[in-house]
Amino acid sequence: MAHTVTVLADHKGITRPKVVGDEYVVNASLLVTTAASGGEVVTATSLGLSSISCVSITGVSVPATHQVAVEITAAGAYESSSSFALLFTANDGTNAAADGDITDTTVRVRVWGNL
Repeated sequence: MAHTVTVLADHKGITRPKVVGDEYVVNASLLVTTAASGGEVVTATSLGLSSISCVSITGVSVPATHQVAVEITAAGAYESSSSFALLFTANDGTNAAADGDITDTTVRVRVWGNL
């Protein structure tokens, strides 16, 4: 697993989580250089949160050889209440989970949770 998390500044330059209703929201850019076949696990703490309730992909720079999705179970659960996984799928006809070097790929996410 190899990735870097950058929390993005909002229009006021704030890079910490901010309250939205009863939860906090964080916008982040994830630079993934090596994909794990079980999914690239991102922790809540790397985003300044203690728990995660919702994740949305808001942009990608995935090469044409791959697709990316937030991995969930059949019941709709994330990796855990304090992490989620990005699953990279190969567009080579096998639809297998990518494992290894995927060239520098940036995935932008919006994550809701609690401090």
